[in-house]
Amino acid sequence: MRLKTKLVSKIKELRAESDITQEKLAEEVGVTRQTISYLEKGEYNPSLKIAHDIAQYFGKSVDDVFTYETVLTIKREQFNLTLEQLATLIGIKIEELEKLVNEEYQNPPEFLKKIAKQLNCKIEDLVE
Repeated sequence: MRLKTKLVSKIKELRAESDITQEKLAEEVGVTRQTISYLEKGEYNPSLKIAHDIAQYFGKSVDDVFTYETVLTIKREQFNLTLEQLATLIGIKIEELEKLVNEEYQNPPEFLKKIAKQLNCKIEDLVE
């Protein structure tokens, strides 16, 4: 069993550090402001060229700007929960949750339903 992943960008943080607007960044790398907005929200996966151009603009590597995170991690962070807090909320030991995060289960564990409910999503959103 594998956890679903999603591309996450640090563009918004890098823009804030550089005091640059979405419009200005879009102009500099040759895309629309909407593209930058979608990238920041994780709603668009950029081409390698766009990813490279954005990274180059900020003087970073592509890996410094774009990373893959599990949907479980993204959802958990949206609710501002640590792994320990999530484990407590759904009534399991932290070790069981760590096994899930480390993808040590062959099949989705029963407590995955509780995680999905706690994070206000479906099981299908969390696992492939």
